[in-house]
Amino acid sequence: MKKLLLYTLTALFALPAFAEITGNGYYRVQNAYTKRYAYLTDNKGSYSVSSSTADVGALQLYADPERVVSDPASVFFVEEAPQGNYYYDIFGQGTSIHSFMNEYLSVYPYRKPYDGVTAYSIYATKSGVVKYLGDIWDHPDQDEGLASADASGDPSRWFFHPIEADSDQYFGVAPSIEAEGKFYAPMFAGFPFSAYSDGIKFYTISEVDSRGAAIIAEVEGTVPASTPVIIECSTSQPSSNRLNVGGKAEKISGNMLKGVYFDNPLTNRHYNRTPFDQETMRLLGVTAEGRPAFVRGDYEFIPRNQAYLQLTDPAQYSVDEFILMTSEEREAEFNAVSVIPASETVSVYSLDGRLVKAGVSKADVPSLGKGMYILRSADSSEKMIVR
Repeated sequence: MKKLLLYTLTALFALPAFAEITGNGYYRVQNAYTKRYAYLTDNKGSYSVSSSTADVGALQLYADPERVVSDPASVFFVEEAPQGNYYYDIFGQGTSIHSFMNEYLSVYPYRKPYDGVTAYSIYATKSGVVKYLGDIWDHPDQDEGLASADASGDPSRWFFHPIEADSDQYFGVAPSIEAEGKFYAPMFAGFPFSAYSDGIKFYTISEVDSRGAAIIAEVEGTVPASTPVIIECSTSQPSSNRLNVGGKAEKISGNMLKGVYFDNPLTNRHYNRTPFDQETMRLLGVTAEGRPAFVRGDYEFIPRNQAYLQLTDPAQYSVDEFILMTSEEREAEFNAVSVIPASETVSVYSLDGRLVKAGVSKADVPSLGKGMYILRSADSSEKMIVR
């Protein structure tokens, strides 16, 4: 009864309402004292009663506010544990604290707000041994912190910020390449997402052509969790490439993309990296002609949270670049037969049959701009792709 009363009183004083746990959902976790954010960069950890130690090296802490908005490792799903009473499982990067530490965490709100915001202690109890999570690197001017299970006082207090596309705690895509006037990011995230900002599209790779084509298939609506995709954006700024985090979607089949959650170079037991195989793997890049493609590149490891192309046909291993294109573009680029002389006058149509321009020389069609066209003369017709 006393414990129940304590929980009730704590709930009444857990003010203000923002930046606090309001139910199962997606959050960023920030240390209240150092203002560094938590990132899950590994799936290994332990809690030893005999030695009274806990290994929390899977968590890394960084203060940079520009970094956190576009890093999938900073997104956590907080879910109440079966026993309730302020016990939670915290999910991230395709795993959860309970799955690799076999412990649920107590996430308990302090009665008094910290800097005007509800703060929480995060701790685990086992056989009477209590360990409090905190950032014990007391250097506020340094970006990187140090996660510890032996924290106390202010460094053991945490904020939980709900992730919302229309708030300061948004998730925005940071493109890694620019090609043909658009921006692209290969991403592999443990959470589902959909487009919030305009100009965002998601693609999987449905087929690889040995002639150097990676056939894209657009994903409509919500991208399921743990689905490697290519994200196309119209801008390079994460603040203009916002995603809705969450939602439900059916698993996508036939996707030739793979992904990795972790690239942890620590030399202790948390080492977790995926070697890059130049024969069977390709990463997103730009060709010498400026086209987006999966390229062989010169990499040692797959970067974390990135999607990559995994080749399965030995006949394709010798191909250095697989250019992103639709099946229609592949048809126009590789299979079209030129039957109209360059000097002949043609009428130019879009693929949907709309007249673009009549009475133009075939040689002048590229001046109409990038796109796929159907050219018709008095006696023949053919497709043309202009890049």
